[in-house]
Amino acid sequence: MKKNTFTFLLLLACISANSQELLEKITKEVCSCVDSKKDKSGELSPDNLKTQLGLCILTSYTANEKQIKSKYGDILNDEKAMDKFGGDIGVKMVTVCPETIMAIAGAAGDEKDEVAVEEEKLTVEGKISEIKNDQFTSIIVKDKNSRVYTFFVLDYFETASLITGNEIKKDDNVLIYYSDIELYDNKTKEFRFFKVISGIEKK
Repeated sequence: MKKNTFTFLLLLACISANSQELLEKITKEVCSCVDSKKDKSGELSPDNLKTQLGLCILTSYTANEKQIKSKYGDILNDEKAMDKFGGDIGVKMVTVCPETIMAIAGAAGDEKDEVAVEEEKLTVEGKISEIKNDQFTSIIVKDKNSRVYTFFVLDYFETASLITGNEIKKDDNVLIYYSDIELYDNKTKEFRFFKVISGIEKK
């Protein structure tokens, strides 16, 4: 019985060692592949960097398909297996090629920042038609094309004192910065987009 247990543990140790060797091999291939693309093209855009990472992983998968399937299963048809495979490579890249994984992580962060900047650029300029102080303050604005917009005050922002201090009133001309945020409307019993103020200027 003890002999069988020892043999089983030895087998597990060998499998684990082989798995680590496979992961190390694949990660080095992926890192070298991405770095070579950067060397040939110079600085890659965030989208190109992520695309090249995906292509490099696919190239390494093709070269090591049998071993990868043995460890992870059919990653091309199993989302959980794909996530596990990609996650393991990502963790390993931290030690094998930290600069490359940081560049990829930075690209993802830059992309989020770009989305945030785009959201901040949403603006409407017009005349206040009405200010409603219900559970949430709402400001109704008509722009120069006579289009009517309803904005809600749900979060704090730097110029919120213009509203809380009653410094803006009906018929004032304002520039409103806002974000479209999906919220649950209890009246209609469905989710819909609301224009939430992120900044306001008196013109």
